[in-house]
Amino acid sequence: MVVKNGQPVLGVGYAAAGTAASVPIEVRRFPATPVLAGPVSRQPVRPDFHVVGLVTGGSGRHEIDFRPARLAAGAVFWVRPGQVHHVVDHAGLHGVLLLFTGDVLVPGTTVAAFADSAARAAQAAQASQWRADPRDALTRIGIEHLEVLLARGPDRRDAADALRLALAPLVGAAPRVAAGPHGPPEVFTRFAAAVEAGYARHHHVLDYVPEVHASARTIDRAVRQVTGGSAKRFLDDRIALEARRRLTTSDTTVAALSQRLGFVDASNFVKFYRRMTGRTPGADTAPPLTSDG
Repeated sequence: MVVKNGQPVLGVGYAAAGTAASVPIEVRRFPATPVLAGPVSRQPVRPDFHVVGLVTGGSGRHEIDFRPARLAAGAVFWVRPGQVHHVVDHAGLHGVLLLFTGDVLVPGTTVAAFADSAARAAQAAQASQWRADPRDALTRIGIEHLEVLLARGPDRRDAADALRLALAPLVGAAPRVAAGPHGPPEVFTRFAAAVEAGYARHHHVLDYVPEVHASARTIDRAVRQVTGGSAKRFLDDRIALEARRRLTTSDTTVAALSQRLGFVDASNFVKFYRRMTGRTPGADTAPPLTSDG
């Protein structure tokens, strides 16, 4: 996808234009580029890349995974691959977006851990938006350095290092997961990872006991420590979230989605969806997707 001034941007799926940099990292300032005025402003979209935003002025509104939030100076938001994003009001906003694919994050770094942490996934609201000082010198210099470097066509390693330095102050301002002085329990981390891999096949906590190497009671206790809710609720929330993500951003049918998510028939899925969301699947069915050429 190419914006009106001819600069490439990342689409819903990463497919940079031919003039794009050789590394999948981009810096887009708004409103200087209409990066917030494309499909994401008209309907929910589900990018397969990371979108990190810093608002430096103005006010607006958006939703990440259907959670509405206000945007104002100092707001930082992080849309991870697979999450659903919808910008409801962007007319008065000023700021910058960092767009990048997950494979450019340097493994073993604080930034990479923050991007993928299972504990962050459990506290998605806190992990998706927080506040930082938009006037912070490290933040400003890091983003400007990345911007200048990308304009010169850097190699992948240099670009990845610059991205890490640009993101580090923003990650440093993010709230910590309140699950003890040493982070979330290992049992919770294993369970969250297992759910992420298996929610479409396994709908009962007992199904995860062999992989997590803990009893159902121990799993439940660990999940309650981190999230405040039961392990079953954590699992059901993940299934319901995936269902709503797919309904709002694809042309899937209820029958196809129920099968994909491991339900024995569509009627059972519809009952589950109503119980979890208070809505019918039909209420969340996506309109035809549009895109900028």
